[in-house]
Amino acid sequence: MKQVLLLISLGFLFSQTEVDTTKKLPVFDLSKGFNIPGIIPKNIPMTNQFVLFPHQIEEIKQKARNYDPQPVTKDDLVIIETNRGTMKLKLFPDVAPKHCRNFKKLANSGYYDRTAFHRIIPGFMIQGGDINSRDNDPKNDGQGGPGWTVDAEFNDISHKRGVLSMARSKDPNSAGSQFFICVADSPHLDGAYTAFGEVIENVHVADHIVKTPTEYMQAKRMSKESIPDGEDPDNWITLRDIKTGQKLYSKVPQFKKKVDYEYEMKNKMNSDRPSLPLIIVKLRVLKESEIQDTQAE
Repeated sequence: MKQVLLLISLGFLFSQTEVDTTKKLPVFDLSKGFNIPGIIPKNIPMTNQFVLFPHQIEEIKQKARNYDPQPVTKDDLVIIETNRGTMKLKLFPDVAPKHCRNFKKLANSGYYDRTAFHRIIPGFMIQGGDINSRDNDPKNDGQGGPGWTVDAEFNDISHKRGVLSMARSKDPNSAGSQFFICVADSPHLDGAYTAFGEVIENVHVADHIVKTPTEYMQAKRMSKESIPDGEDPDNWITLRDIKTGQKLYSKVPQFKKKVDYEYEMKNKMNSDRPSLPLIIVKLRVLKESEIQDTQAE
């Protein structure tokens, strides 16, 4: 069973506004503005209200392509502001210089703003950074990228809890924009994925994100191990839990066609998409001095 879960976890990883850089960056105060013990910031929408059209997504990609970031140093820090809280991370430019530069290029051009954590796997990781999560087609989440890739920089950084790493396809040199943060030690990824950073403040935000119910969990709650006595089998659909292999049954709602409900439930049963929006409100790579200066004002 452990081997099956491991293969499933690895398989999941294969898978708009313009930023005026001349303006001062906003304050990222990690100690204030939380209305649920250090987790959910105030005044941040719980839904993604900024869905983009295809031409707008292409404009963001082009802006990122043209953006030339300052060199990444050990003084650079990553601030990920989400609708579940804010995390601070450090980067490892010594062991993954190309990945760190690419991440800074995307972050400071505004590419990541309003994207989502589109895949969450409890006991493993949270994954985000896909610009496709900003369009109106949830089925293509996890398939997008900036239009270029970065060659692998496998290193000795262990994929322990809190480590930031790049998602990719089966091709080791296919990393683009999608990244993941480990919520548990994942040594099976060592030497196979490029780790390039680590959460240094508020890793509990990642814990909070990964606890969000998924579509898979929804489908499980709407299913039973057997059709109850007295029920008409024609009013039920048969499902297969991809993670356990268990055969399940779900009753078709009166207002839905059986074929449509079956298609919907099978998709949910195979999905680790969160059932609630998990929005990356803003993501920037800043110098420690920049963060301190903005907080002092």
